[in-house]
Amino acid sequence: MRALLRQLWPVLFIAWPEVSMAGEQQGQTNTADRHYAFDEGDGLYRVQFNYTGEHWTHADVAAIVIDTDKPIAVLPMQYTEPTAMQPGARVDGKYIGKNWNTITQRAMAIRLEALGFFVLTPTITHYGEDLAGFQALEHFIAGIHKGNDHVQTILLTADADTPNPQNPVPGAQMLVTGVHKRNEAWEQLLQRSMSGFYASVKLNNIGARVRGGLSYEEGSSAAWHPLIERAAEYGAEVAIIEVARAVDIVAKAGSIEQGEQWAAPLFDALADAMLAETQKSKTDPRQ
Repeated sequence: MRALLRQLWPVLFIAWPEVSMAGEQQGQTNTADRHYAFDEGDGLYRVQFNYTGEHWTHADVAAIVIDTDKPIAVLPMQYTEPTAMQPGARVDGKYIGKNWNTITQRAMAIRLEALGFFVLTPTITHYGEDLAGFQALEHFIAGIHKGNDHVQTILLTADADTPNPQNPVPGAQMLVTGVHKRNEAWEQLLQRSMSGFYASVKLNNIGARVRGGLSYEEGSSAAWHPLIERAAEYGAEVAIIEVARAVDIVAKAGSIEQGEQWAAPLFDALADAMLAETQKSKTDPRQ
């Protein structure tokens, strides 16, 4: 399967300029006869929610029920154009956040669909590249976790290289919830899957850590990451994985674009681990 996927890589890229793995299946939004102040997006990516600016780790959102018997993977596109509010890390003065997020979203979507997942690829552009758009994106992910069992959300990014209080040691790491109950077995499963790749490329993987927060102000960079927290209220299997510092990806691979092939073993391993999680939950009576 891996060899076949890699043979098909160029064809898949040409035929699939924008990732959308959801096909013709429709989501069903269950509003429970409630009125929601915000109704954003459309089709499968429609989300209804209330938001007051208070209690920002809580998502008052309509459950979004997906009509599928497959496990669900959510692969968000978080990063915006360089002129917008969250362009991501830079290398040699060039913002690469959206580029790398596009690469990783596509690479993971191809693998996970091949493994039998129902894959959702919500992007910030569905809702608007501003703070209101981020609110909608974050609530959409929360609505999926609220409405379905066996959901995993993974966002693969490239870290900046300047330490700050919220990110004191930039590099490969897995950011997880700091407010809601964690699923440490899931975190460890993904961490074990990544260990071989990091050993082979001689980069340190810090592991799973809480995003950390120094502020309760919505939109503050010192706050807990709401993309994680809002969804983790309904399911702890939510993580932002910093593959490496952006400068390290370029140094190791030659360019951000070449990073796709360089990180292919990591994408393979993560997809296999996510599949293993679904098989575990089928046999574990506690799930």
